[in-house]
Amino acid sequence: MFRKFMLVVLLVTLGLVLIGGGAIAQDDTVTFGIVCELSGSGANHGAQWRNGILLAFDEINNAGGILGRQIEYFTVDTESRPPVSVAAMQYAVTRSPFAVFGTIYSSSTIANMQILEEAGIIQFVGSTATTIYEQGNYNIFATSPINRNVFPWLVRWMASDLGVSKLVMVYTNDEMGSDGRDIMSEAAERYGVEFEGIAIQTGQADFAGEIARIQGMGVDTIFLYGHEEENARFMIQLRTLGIDLKVVGYSPLLSSLALSLGGEAMEGVMGAATWSYAYPPIKDFADKYQLLYGEVPSHDAMKGYVAMYTLKTAIEQVGSFDEELVRTWLHENTITTDMEPRVFLDTSYREDGTVDRDFFLVKIENGEQVIVQVISTKEE
Repeated sequence: MFRKFMLVVLLVTLGLVLIGGGAIAQDDTVTFGIVCELSGSGANHGAQWRNGILLAFDEINNAGGILGRQIEYFTVDTESRPPVSVAAMQYAVTRSPFAVFGTIYSSSTIANMQILEEAGIIQFVGSTATTIYEQGNYNIFATSPINRNVFPWLVRWMASDLGVSKLVMVYTNDEMGSDGRDIMSEAAERYGVEFEGIAIQTGQADFAGEIARIQGMGVDTIFLYGHEEENARFMIQLRTLGIDLKVVGYSPLLSSLALSLGGEAMEGVMGAATWSYAYPPIKDFADKYQLLYGEVPSHDAMKGYVAMYTLKTAIEQVGSFDEELVRTWLHENTITTDMEPRVFLDTSYREDGTVDRDFFLVKIENGEQVIVQVISTKEE
C-alpha cells in the first residue's frame, strides 16, 4: 500500500515539474533543482523562494554562466506536505542536479534530507529547526541564521532593553514552531523571564480563545512565531480587541507578506529579521524583484537569491564542479561581500551546516521595516 501511495504521489509530482533553460549542449550546462512548496499552506513561501532563485539564474546566465556553463533547472512542487517532498526529492535525484534548493518547511526537510545526502547532492534549505543541523549531514546548508542562533539573543534583548519580565510565545504547532518554543523557553529561564507557550495551527483563522487566555495571564509581551498568514490574522484580531501588549517576533512576523496582510495592525511590531529589504545593499535586488514580480521580496526570496550566489562563488573559488570540493570549501571559508556583493553580508558555514551571518533588529513604522541594529550571530 505504501509503495502504491508513493508511486501515485511521484506521478502527480512529475506532472508539476517545470523544465527551465534552453536547448544547449549538455557539456555547456549545469543543472540545478528547485524543490519547494508551490501549493498548499506554504505556497507563498515557495513562490518567493523560487522567484529569488530564478532571478539569480537569469542574472548569472546573462553574465556568462558559471565557469562558462549556462544554468538549466527544473522545479518540483512538494504541495507543502512532507511525504510529497520525499517523492519530489527521489525524482530530483534522477535528474542528477549539481545541487537542489529546498525545501523550506522544516518538517519536509527532515523527511527528505537523507535522500540527497545519500546521493551526494548539495542541498540548500530555507528551514530553521535545530533538529535538521544535528544529524551530522555535511551535505546540507542553511540559508539564514537558525532559531538557536537568534532566539537567545532576542530573549536577552527583550529582558534588558524592553524590560520584559513575563513572556508568552504563540507558536505554530509544527517542527519550526516547536523548535522555537523549546529554544525560547530555555533562553527565558537563563535570563530570568517567566515564560508560557500557546500553540496555534497552520491555517487557523480565529484566535479569540488564545487571545482571551493571554489576557488572563498578566504578561507584558507576546512573542509571535507563526507563519505569515496566521501572524497577520492574529495581529488584526489582537488590535481590533484594543489589546496594546508589546509584540515581538522573527522573520515570518516582519516579512513583506505579513505586513501586507496585517496592515495597520502591524504598526510598532519589533523583532529579528534574517534579511531586510531596508538594508541599503539589498535595495537594487529588492527593486528589481518588485519590478519583475509585482511585490516586495520576502526573506524567502532573499534567502533563495543569496543561496545561489553563495554556491556560485564556491564553485568559482574551487574552479570546478566537483561537489566534494565545493562542500569542503563552503565549510572552511568565508564569502565576503568583496568577493561577491550579491551575498549582501559576509557569510560562512559552521561544521553542522548552519550559517554564520549577521541579522537585523527591525521595527515596523508606517508599514515598512526600519532597521534599528545589525546583529552578529557571534553575540550570543
